[in-house]
Amino acid sequence: MSEVGLGRTEAESVGAAAAFANEQRPASLVWALRILGILVAFGALVALLMVLRSNDLVRAWAEGNPSAKRILDRYGLEFLKHPPAHWPGTATAYTGARAPHFIAPAITLFAVLAGLVGVLAVFLRNGFEWARICLTVIIFFAAVASVGGIRTGPPFLFVLLSIVAIGLGVAIIVLMWLPATGRYIHPRASEEIADLREQLHL
Repeated sequence: MSEVGLGRTEAESVGAAAAFANEQRPASLVWALRILGILVAFGALVALLMVLRSNDLVRAWAEGNPSAKRILDRYGLEFLKHPPAHWPGTATAYTGARAPHFIAPAITLFAVLAGLVGVLAVFLRNGFEWARICLTVIIFFAAVASVGGIRTGPPFLFVLLSIVAIGLGVAIIVLMWLPATGRYIHPRASEEIADLREQLHL
């Protein structure tokens, strides 16, 4: 196999034959990457607010948990967050009333997703189709998780932040799958379609 043939085969395998140097990135892809960066920064803000407003999150959780609500009303927030080794009264009355941990899971999840999204964004910028698919899946499930979080009845601030994050995610997905982005990721296919149209005089 000639060097030229080998080069073409390798380029086709990554789906970016001319994207790296010969094609300018379309505005749709540029904006998708920009909003992706904004979404990551937005996620950092949400994680920070969860740390600063953890008491509000625990109170909101307790409002939807009858056992926790009784403890909150009777003993206060600190008792609910840091219960003693032995519950006062009948221990079975407080089953399921221990406050969940919000901060550590939120920070860990953000760090993992931010690193993963950052790596995938580099590959997307260079025209890799699989990076676009992976980012779409991640953003979709993050949006589903955000909807689930809204349904638990968190403070209004976190509901608003979740709605904004979902909107940013939808914008990213739309921009990533616009025809201009597709032509950048699959330049050879776009050239073949253009040649076919020219041959058919379309």
